[in-house]
Amino acid sequence: MKLLKRLWNWIVGLFIDEFEVTIYFPGEIEELEDGTKKEKYNPKNYTCRRVKIVSETEFRLYKTDGQLVRIKTVYPVGFDITKTR
Repeated sequence: MKLLKRLWNWIVGLFIDEFEVTIYFPGEIEELEDGTKKEKYNPKNYTCRRVKIVSETEFRLYKTDGQLVRIKTVYPVGFDITKTR
């Protein structure tokens, strides 16, 4: 059974791409001594088979286990997409 599962995963890996997606959500705003403000970001990582960018504020990520993750934000967020396989 283990060998069969490894063989299946290898075959699937040949035909299906995999992506590492990092989305930078806004975090806390820090006020510096000179009066300027600096915004910190909280990155979240996802491993996906398919990525659909609907708009600058809406993403649909299809994870490797088949789950759909919909992300909607009020303001545009930064993101990085890297193909891993």
